[in-house]
This record gives sequence, C-alpha cells and structure tokens, in this order.
Amino acid sequence: MAILTNVLRRSASSIGLGLILLGSASVSLSSCKKDSATEVDQDAVANVKMATSATLGNYLTDAAGNTLYIFARDVDGTNACTSATCMPLWPVYYEANIKVPKSLNAADFATKTTTDGRSQTTYKGWPLYYYAPATNGVYTREAPGTTGGNGVGGVWHVLNPNYGVVLASKTVVDKTAGTSSSKTYMTDINGRTLYYFAKDNTNPNTLPTNCTGGCAAIWPALYMGKPALPSTLVATKFTTITRDGNREQLVYNGHPLYYYAGDAATRGKVEGHNLNDSGDFWFVADPAR
Repeated sequence: MAILTNVLRRSASSIGLGLILLGSASVSLSSCKKDSATEVDQDAVANVKMATSATLGNYLTDAAGNTLYIFARDVDGTNACTSATCMPLWPVYYEANIKVPKSLNAADFATKTTTDGRSQTTYKGWPLYYYAPATNGVYTREAPGTTGGNGVGGVWHVLNPNYGVVLASKTVVDKTAGTSSSKTYMTDINGRTLYYFAKDNTNPNTLPTNCTGGCAAIWPALYMGKPALPSTLVATKFTTITRDGNREQLVYNGHPLYYYAGDAATRGKVEGHNLNDSGDFWFVADPAR
C-alpha cells in the first residue's frame, strides 16, 4: 500500500510539473505572438509615412499622405517662414505624438515653437511644412500624393530622410572683406556648412586634395559616397575621390567638400566663408560654382 501511495504521489507531482511547464509555454507563446503583432503593426500605426516618386525618390508625408517639405532658410533650425505671404502658403506640420514606420528613427523627430507660438514638428532640426497654393485668393493645402511645392524658389523641397546634402540659404559674412550677403550653399542633412578649397584642382577625373596633415584637422573632409539629393541639385555633378586609407570624399563639380572646425559642428554656423587660412582661401560650397 505504501508503495502504491508513493507512486501516486510521484504521478501527481509529475502531472503538476507538466501543467506548470505547459502553462509557461503558453504564456511564452502568447508573448511571442504579441511581440510579433506589435512589430508588424509599426508601419500600420505610423502617423508619419514614406512615399515614393519616380522623379523625387522617397519622401515623407503625414498619416493622410500629405507631402512634407523643408525650407533652405531654416538652416539655423528656426522657422524662417514668418511673412504674411509665406505663412499661409506653407502651413506648419505638427504631430504631438510621432509614430514612425520601421524605416525611420523616432529620435530624428522633435518639436519646436515658432516665433508666434505655434508648435511645429522637426526632422533632424529642419522644421516641416505643408504646401497650400492659392486658388482664387484662397490658400488650399495640396492633395495627398502631390508634390507641387518641390523646388519652389529653389529653396523648398520634399524631405527625403536619406538626403546626404541639402541646400541652405542665409546671410553669410565674408571673413576677408568683412561684408555680409545672402548666400545659397550646401550643407549636410544636419545643417552643417560645407566648403570648397580654392587650392584644389578643378578636374574631377584626376582630382587630388590639397588639404592634408594639419589642414585636414582644421578642414575635415566630407566622407560620403554619392548621396540622395534635393531635385534642384544635379546628381551627375557629384563624384568622389579616394583618400586617407581608401575612404571616399564627396566632390561637387570638381570641388572636394569639407567641414570647418571653427563651425564646431553647429548647424547654420558659417565661420569659414572667404577665410584666408595661411594664404589659402576657403568658400561656402555654392552649387552655382
């Protein structure tokens, strides 16, 4: 009888353990299913989305498919569309709780307040806008899926999150003459100014760099392959040269592109235009040159 009792106890114990393990497996499986569903749903619940155009490539839209734009004059990270004619034509985009698809990084989005107190969503520091052209004096936001604001004035562009180089426009100080003038020039996607070196050869096929050693520490090269670009920049003018252990430096129209250490990697800062550095001159990367 004692033997039978022990057998029954061991059987009950085994059954209990089996039920516990089965329950754990069920919980685990249920958790996996939930995780999987969450991952799949990320694109579906996104309220900022990616669209694609045969001519413009990828670009950002809101949840309803309305195209989002950036403004070259916002290079400092502040909304510069403040005039009575600009504001109704380019309404600000604002989403309080950004949800991104898997192809984007939520940390690249933030919120800023305009000078007149409106909230505006930014991407990598660039304020985002809609386009609302006037018809019979009434400003009406363009239909979803349209990109009519791209290229307006050469300073408005759809936002491709993969842009490597973009356009900026602001008043720039000439460091030699001490004068100021409005310039349109190239920056990286983070708004950091790019420069040309007057000493560099302008033949893109045999181009050396004349900035090495100590010069390269002050004027770091823009290491980048051929990037995605706003439509008003000519892609065929971008090439690369190989330097510093097989790294690619981006070149525009025969000019290698550089940063300036004096700008302290700060968006919108331009301390190197027409700067005489030991007898050699540097200029902002003007796409017209």
